[in-house]
Order: sequence, then structure tokens, then C-alpha cells
Amino acid sequence: MPRGLLVIFTGLITSLFLFPFNLPIPDVEINTKLIMAVFGAGLFLLDRIQKGPVVSRGFLGLTILCATISVWGFFVTMINGTSDSSFAKYLISVLVWLSAAYAVYWLMRAVHGDVSLELISDYLIAVCTVQCLVAYGMTIWPSLASFIDGLMGEGEAFMSATEGRLHGLGAALDPAGLRFSAVLVAIAYLLTRLDYENDSWKAVLYLTEFTIVTVLGNMIARTTTIGNIVAIALFIFLKWPRDGRVILNRSWAILGGGLLVSIIISVLLYNMDSTFREYLRFGFEGFFSLAENGKWEVRSNELLKDMMVWPETLKTWIIGDGLFDSPDIPDRFGQVLGGFYMQTDIGYLRFIFYFGVIGLLGMISAFVYMTITCVRSFPQHKWLFFSLLLINLLGWFKVSSDIIMVFAPFLILAFVKENEPTCISSTT
Repeated sequence: MPRGLLVIFTGLITSLFLFPFNLPIPDVEINTKLIMAVFGAGLFLLDRIQKGPVVSRGFLGLTILCATISVWGFFVTMINGTSDSSFAKYLISVLVWLSAAYAVYWLMRAVHGDVSLELISDYLIAVCTVQCLVAYGMTIWPSLASFIDGLMGEGEAFMSATEGRLHGLGAALDPAGLRFSAVLVAIAYLLTRLDYENDSWKAVLYLTEFTIVTVLGNMIARTTTIGNIVAIALFIFLKWPRDGRVILNRSWAILGGGLLVSIIISVLLYNMDSTFREYLRFGFEGFFSLAENGKWEVRSNELLKDMMVWPETLKTWIIGDGLFDSPDIPDRFGQVLGGFYMQTDIGYLRFIFYFGVIGLLGMISAFVYMTITCVRSFPQHKWLFFSLLLINLLGWFKVSSDIIMVFAPFLILAFVKENEPTCISSTT
């Protein structure tokens, strides 16, 4: 198979991992992540048979930590007399993500010969960029919308049908927004490491991807704004000390020019395409509100204010109520199948209501551990991982979704490096 097709295939597989969705198989509930996890487990066993049954200490430590979270989740449900096992199965969830990520890692290694942090980042960035383009393309070509929606199981495309939202292939709402935020940070980080004298084309490519994910990503989920803020702050933090106050050098000229072109294109589309204008106003509602009404107003932020519900007892604060979902509240499809306990979708509150502050600290510890594991393996890239951790922690102020699927490929790279350092590209 031609190398170009192999790269495209690897990107497709990465998308099925990063944005999993249920398949349209009657009477069968299975998603792309689970399928990839099965392949990943098989490939991992095959590699262990060939190279020896060695398990990295980092993996063991993460497993023990996640197992502790699961045991605590089981304990609080037992004490509270509930059957909500959302985080009693946390270890299984993490292992599934890591197994699926191993399949992605294995395929990248097979296609490219070695795997580096930059290679993984490039695939994640490309997938999010294409997802944004597909989402907007679906508003222009109904046949594309029918094709994409037809690939997903029933209810997966609810975002456009019931909420007037853009969505891609498994990419929608706040979970997609946090993943977009993570790749925006990755782009900003990679931009700080470029040699602008020799890699001007790559700077333009990254900037184009940054613009697409920023504009179209916010149309899909305004949570993407978190990534914009952190990414810009990271770029200034890392780039400014190096360049001092000389802002008219090559790097700043390329970035400034790219930003200007992006603004011009957005203004033209806003005035020429009514669909683009409608979604742009949604994605950047706060900015339009500030310009037109003199104050920052975002509808979703107003909804979050109504979700600020605090525990009323010390017992709930400590060990929670053992409920993450509520069977008495209609879900987003209007069916009484789940919903959010206490009608709040704020991540920190949902964790506290489920298994108290102790459980919340366990969740935070898990992502801190993932970050430390990656930093120890790739200390030269510490600011990327600290920024990803920040994205995750900020995201929990809005939703309970996380970005473990972004950490997972880097964790696999770190685990492999610990056991097989010669298999990792020197550019990591």
C-alpha cells in the first residue's frame, strides 16, 4: 500500500480512538474504542511474547492508583446503598483507553518506523482539524451529513438534530471541546520549538490548523476557548523570553501574518455565508455580546450558574452519595435513562456527589500521576504536559469529561521508553 494511504489510514484509526462512537449495529452496543482496545491488547501480548514479559513501573503505579479509585467508588456505593458503578469501574475504563492507545501506537510504529512525541501530536492535531472541517462541510453538503450520521449508532448525532450544534464523526459538545483544547495547546507548544528559518512551511501549517480548530472548534463546543487561552499563554510564556522584545523577527512575522489572514477570511465568510455567520455567533457568543451589548454574556455560562448545587451534609462532602447519574431525570434525548445527579454537570461537583472530596482528590491524583509519568520520560517537554494537566483541571469546572484519551498515547510512549528505550525516536 502506498505510504500516503497508510498515513491516511493511521489518521482514521487515530480518529476512531480519539473520538469513539457507537456503531450502527442492531441490538449490539459497541463502540470503536472497545474494538481498538481488543486489538491493542492482542498487539501488546504479541510484543511481550517477542520482547519479554516486562511491565513498566509507571504502568504499575497508574494501575494501582486507578484500582484504589475503583475500590473507593465501590465502597461509597455500598455504604450509600446505590448501584451506580460509574467510578467503581474506573480502572477498567483507564485500561481500555490505554489498550486502545497501544493499537494507535503500534500502527504509527509500523508505518513510520519509530514514534516520537511530535508524531503523536501531529496525528492528534490533524484528526481534530479534519473533524472540524467535516463538521462544517456537513452544513454545506447534505449528502456528507447523511453519510457521517449513517456511520454512527442511533442517538450519536443528536447534537445537530436537537441542539442546532455542529458535530463531526463522534466529535461533539464539551468532550470534543476539551480534546480540541488539548491539541491547541500542542500546536502552540510545537510552534515554540520550530526553527522558523528552515521550517516556515510547518509554522504556516500549524497556524492554519490552529485557526481551523479555534474557529470551527468553538462552533462545535465553546469549551474550546479554554484551549485558546492556555495555548496563547503557553506560547507567550515560552517564546517571549527567548525572543526578548524583538517582535518583528521571522517567527512573530509569520504568526502575525497568519493571524491577519485568518481574521480576513473569517470576516469574509461571516458576510457571505449565513450558515457560517450563525455558527460563528454561537461559537463566539461572548465576544458578540460584548461588542453589541457592552457586556459578556454566554448562555451556557448562565446554565452553569444554575448547576452550582453544594452538598448539604458532611457525609456527602466526605464520601459522597454514591450517585453520578440520576434515574429520575430525563437525559439529553428526553428519555428517563440517566441524567445528572442533583441536575449538575459541573465536573468537580459530580465527583464530590459521587464519592466525596476523597474521591475527587483521587481523580486529581490520577491525572497528576499521568503528567508526572510523561514529564519524567520527556523532561524537555514538561511544559506541554503541565499545560495538558491544566486543560483537564479547568475543564472540570464545566463538565466531568477528561482528556485521558490525549494523555494515553503519550503514556504508552513513556511506558515503552521505560522498557525499550531504543524503540523511541531520538526526537522525542
